[in-house]
Amino acid sequence: MTSTPLLVSTKFAPPRLPLHPVAREALSSLLGRAQHSRLTLVTGGAGFGKTTLLAQIRLELLRHDASVLWISLSTDERSFPAFCASLTGGLQQAGLLPEDELPMPAEADGDDELRSVAAALINAFARNDAEMFLLVDDFQHTGDPRIEQLVQMLVEGGPVNLHAIIASRTAPGLQLGRLRAMGDLCEIAAVDLAFSFRESLAFLRSNLDPHIDLDTAHGIHAQTDGWPIGLQLTAIALKTGHRRRIGWGGALPNSDDLNAYLTEDVLAGFPEGLMGFLQKLSILRRFNAELAAHVTGAANAADMLATIAGLNLFLQPVDLEGRHQWYRLHPMFIEYLNGKLGQSDVEIRVLHRRAAEWFARENLVTEAFRHALPSEDFDLAINVMERTLRPTRNLNEIGVFTRWIEGLPVALVSQRPKLAVLGAWAYALTARPDQAAGLIARLEAGGASDRHRAHIILARGMIAVQRDDAEACRAAITPLMASRLANAQLEHIRLGLVIGLLARQGHYAEARAEARNITTRDNHEPSLIARNAAVMAELIQGNFLEAQRLAGPLLALAETAHGPRSLSACMIAATMAEIAYEFDDTTGAGELLAQRMDMLRFSVPACATAAALCVARLQAIHDSPAIAASYLAARAEHFRARGLERGVALMIADQLRFELDGEVWRAGDWRGAGALLQELEELGGRHMGDQVNDLEIQAIVALSRARLARSRGEADAALNALDAVDAVAGRLRRGQLAVTVRIVRALTLADLGRGDEAAASLTEALGRGYELGLVRTLLDEGEPLRQLLASLPTPGDRALQAYRRQLLARPFMGAGRDASTATPERPDKEGRNGAALTPREEQILALLVQAMPNKRIALALDISAQTVKWNLRNIFMKLGVSTRYEAILVARERGK
Repeated sequence: MTSTPLLVSTKFAPPRLPLHPVAREALSSLLGRAQHSRLTLVTGGAGFGKTTLLAQIRLELLRHDASVLWISLSTDERSFPAFCASLTGGLQQAGLLPEDELPMPAEADGDDELRSVAAALINAFARNDAEMFLLVDDFQHTGDPRIEQLVQMLVEGGPVNLHAIIASRTAPGLQLGRLRAMGDLCEIAAVDLAFSFRESLAFLRSNLDPHIDLDTAHGIHAQTDGWPIGLQLTAIALKTGHRRRIGWGGALPNSDDLNAYLTEDVLAGFPEGLMGFLQKLSILRRFNAELAAHVTGAANAADMLATIAGLNLFLQPVDLEGRHQWYRLHPMFIEYLNGKLGQSDVEIRVLHRRAAEWFARENLVTEAFRHALPSEDFDLAINVMERTLRPTRNLNEIGVFTRWIEGLPVALVSQRPKLAVLGAWAYALTARPDQAAGLIARLEAGGASDRHRAHIILARGMIAVQRDDAEACRAAITPLMASRLANAQLEHIRLGLVIGLLARQGHYAEARAEARNITTRDNHEPSLIARNAAVMAELIQGNFLEAQRLAGPLLALAETAHGPRSLSACMIAATMAEIAYEFDDTTGAGELLAQRMDMLRFSVPACATAAALCVARLQAIHDSPAIAASYLAARAEHFRARGLERGVALMIADQLRFELDGEVWRAGDWRGAGALLQELEELGGRHMGDQVNDLEIQAIVALSRARLARSRGEADAALNALDAVDAVAGRLRRGQLAVTVRIVRALTLADLGRGDEAAASLTEALGRGYELGLVRTLLDEGEPLRQLLASLPTPGDRALQAYRRQLLARPFMGAGRDASTATPERPDKEGRNGAALTPREEQILALLVQAMPNKRIALALDISAQTVKWNLRNIFMKLGVSTRYEAILVARERGK
């Protein structure tokens, strides 16, 4: 058959690759399999980057001298003869088929002719001894079953050096069982094609803003769900805003391009009945066939969902236990469908009412509330809430309930005891203690029953926590301090309050004893928050090593069970970010807090202040001290508005450091620091008592006083202030604070020329810091401490020697280099810091180089995932790195 003149040469060449293609590291192993498989299927909806992936595969194959045949199909190839013409033309383009060799197949069906064409093609491929790859893009355009039969024959009967790679929006009708069983099939689906967050971040930095912040990147990634074309459209829309620094408001800035793409490229010719069905489903965050039928009125909803799934049209299965198979739609597709639904004559309130009724019947309270609100059926919402709502189990329900209850008259809430109790919890858990206290007062005035007693006591304790008042918390929960509650959720709320209270008062052994009563088999939110309280207790003491050990899989459990922005996940993320920052994993700390700061602003004070300080210090490292100081000033105002003076003091104290330490940040400005200290002194004057909160504020003020005095050369005043801080650290047994005191004292003594005393103080700080696992506590003191640490006589203890080497190998604050992005230097075989890896650490590092996650490493070595994590931390410290990627680079260099 001669090549038809209707064939254009562009059918046999891929489109041009993007200027900044994203490296798909997660697909590397799959692509390796593709090179050894007879058939590779790449299936995914429109815009998932199938063509780009095939083009990248083609380029890589050509680099390895493989023979590559590329064919791009279109709607013209629906017939068997047209497909054969394209395939034959491609062979001729590749020089594998002489002119006029193959007969043109007829339109009529015939098995003999099909076999004849297949045999001729196989013979043509067999002439080449090199590895040959047939890449067929847009296979969904084929419409003749003989085409799939021909491909089946080529795959199964072709030479062993022939590999077919097919990209299609829909799954082709090929028989894959035998190929799959023989290991000759490689499958890449939409879930594999979607960008991970790191890939989305790389794309946005290359195509939108090289300095894009993690919050913005997380927001765009969540909105696009890793859909490559969605990322591209969003980047284009944001670019047209002509903003110097990209910001994210949580919605697609300009939907015109998205609407045009979906209308013209995805939904062209889509059945109107299916389109209306999807528009009605767009009000649901998740759905199943039964719910879809109830909401839309479509009796054949299951068949319609199967049809949509077969079309790969943004319908994604949700892995949830139960009798239903759940699905969700892509966020950007939902936005498009919502717009179309709003333009239709469908009564949207009716759809929401049907959804609320179904969810209520299934006791899925959060969804029932979510749809009861727009349905305006408040009687239904009240009945559902009072019958089924358990806010002390799944705190996600609190946000929905709080938004709803605010629209009700207070008198109505007060008349219904259960409603008032739930309202008090809702307000207490969302940092509105005054409203919570008001509801409790009304409830008690109306004569609350005994069954609400534990709720009221614990809610009062939570109100005190939100007011950062440890003594008021103790007074509130005293009746339940030693009482185990039968209700598991309330018991874990009680444990969380007791553990936090004991830790703040310095009673760490008692706090650990209470933590042993936490039930870990249940992952309801109060249990996770109580476990996080145990981690926070270690952080209060300054024991970061133990905190990291306890933190373990907490965040993954919370995100899986309740979502990444649930109350438990946000609180745990703030705690883990504090740990990550202290261990100098600044990238990890930033990622933990990204897209959560809005939630953490109104979290309990301990989490809110820790997160704010972490963000400010990251800004000082990645951006500038001025940006960090501005952020801290805004946070100080926020905490002042909440009446949290300890939070205000912490923010001002860090501001003062930015203003003061000229050698670390910029030229010292005593006037600015003096004004901040005066503000701190006024605040401290209001807290001269003997309660925990007073003592902590006094320590914050005294430490800032010592820093300013040292900067002014007033060494005696600095040492006196440090004595006051040390007294508080000793009384409350705050290990991290005690280390800081000894560091600043060592620096002050060195200023006075009292070298031996300075060395003794720094050696003590080094020993305690090693025991607690402190890193950034020392690094953040900047260049003066680095110099003093370098001049310190070599400690006799080998562990302390290695600890000092590890610290000196890292950049101290203000050194002009970001530890999270620094390129690792080539280490010796012992590691960059001279500390030898143990045999177990060598095994783990070898598996890490193979890109194995912690769970797979644990399985391979028959150890626990927690043991893997613990060893990885030691490996990072010995290699002088802070991320897995850096460790892999160092390991490869060591291998050379």
